[in-house]
Amino acid sequence: MTASGAHRVSLVIPAAGRGTRFGGPVPKQLLPLQGRAVLLRSLDAFAGQVQEAVLAISDDARDEVAALIATAGLPFPVRLTTGGATRQDSVSAGLRASDPTCDLVLVHDAVRPLVPRSCIAACIAALTDHVAAVVAVPCAATVKRATAERTVDATVPRDDLWLAQTPQGLRRAEALAAFARAATEQWSCSDDVQVMERAGYRVALVMGDARNLKLTTQDDWAVAEALIG
Repeated sequence: MTASGAHRVSLVIPAAGRGTRFGGPVPKQLLPLQGRAVLLRSLDAFAGQVQEAVLAISDDARDEVAALIATAGLPFPVRLTTGGATRQDSVSAGLRASDPTCDLVLVHDAVRPLVPRSCIAACIAALTDHVAAVVAVPCAATVKRATAERTVDATVPRDDLWLAQTPQGLRRAEALAAFARAATEQWSCSDDVQVMERAGYRVALVMGDARNLKLTTQDDWAVAEALIG
């Protein structure tokens, strides 16, 4: 936090995975979406809301990503660090590499290029009163618990179920300690704020948006192209 009381925010994007589109050789985050790489569109969304970005990437992608960033015209500095074998490891590496003058960290998926600015702002605002926050949407569909034989075991009440998106917001100091503990105690967490949950913190839910797609399938890609226009 600055002397004036304003928060400084670092963006961490774990992008060490090699998830590819339709079995191709290029990671999805590096493919062009309507003329601009998905990763760059994801970074673009945070303009004016963060002071820096840290990309946790694989070493074999470093030169390609560095070249992409160098010509991207982003309004904040971007640093690269080596990611880990899991998302949790990559986020931990990104946290450690982030600027210590930034008291807040937002973790965002590399392949969520359409996150609305309002979701980002709301996630940052939630960190005023909470150590961690997650952008999420209420579960609208009926949820079935399955048996091993793929029959319905039960219908799960959905009134208190939310589907997590990103960004996920963290206070940097507490997050560094929590992720270090997670490594020592060998926690395996499926998202970033679960680490904070296990460390004993309450996590704020911030209303997300259906447009905040994670580009996983060909259908997701088609929807994203249509939304961009």
